[in-house]
Amino acid sequence: MAAAAASLVIRLSALAVVLVVLCPTASAVPLGKRYRVGGPEGWRVPPPQDKEMFYVKWAAPITFFVEDSIEFVYKNDSVIKVSKAGYYHCNETAGIGTGAVPRDGSTLFLLDAPGFAYFASADLGHCNAGERLVINVRAASPPAPASASSPAQAPTAPSSSRPPSSSPFSPAPGPAPSMEYSSAAGGPFVASLARAMAQAVTLVLACFI
Repeated sequence: MAAAAASLVIRLSALAVVLVVLCPTASAVPLGKRYRVGGPEGWRVPPPQDKEMFYVKWAAPITFFVEDSIEFVYKNDSVIKVSKAGYYHCNETAGIGTGAVPRDGSTLFLLDAPGFAYFASADLGHCNAGERLVINVRAASPPAPASASSPAQAPTAPSSSRPPSSSPFSPAPGPAPSMEYSSAAGGPFVASLARAMAQAVTLVLACFI
């Protein structure tokens, strides 16, 4: 049974490799968190009284990291990634994104490099009305905090100076029992199987959906 399960893990891993080769979009699945720009109402021209701070306020409580992604959802609008000058002067109508043609839909940007990233509507009037965003992307997500409590160490039995008993009824010393992996108990082997299955399912969904 263990041999059959090991063979299954190998086959799932091979399937994942084949999917990455045959389906380029599978390797581009976002690995970090995903944020919808502007909240539930999406990407839009902000209220006139708050045009300078609307998207600044939206981004302020969020810490963005490399491998996170941001999604722009809009109606009869557009979004492009612009330069710093394009953000402050609203003078760019072409770049990575939808281009200047307004439409209904959504655009997802993967944050693949640390530093500031700038986005704006390709409609210069919308950009000047406050429909623009700047975020600061950090290099890597911090490691998970360690547990505050560590397992207590079992007390060590005091050594005895008495010689071992020579009674004929005392059991003879022998090797300690083996505690290697048991397929019935799960352990790291089952974790490897679960990871392989999850990776294969994720790649299939990314390729065909």
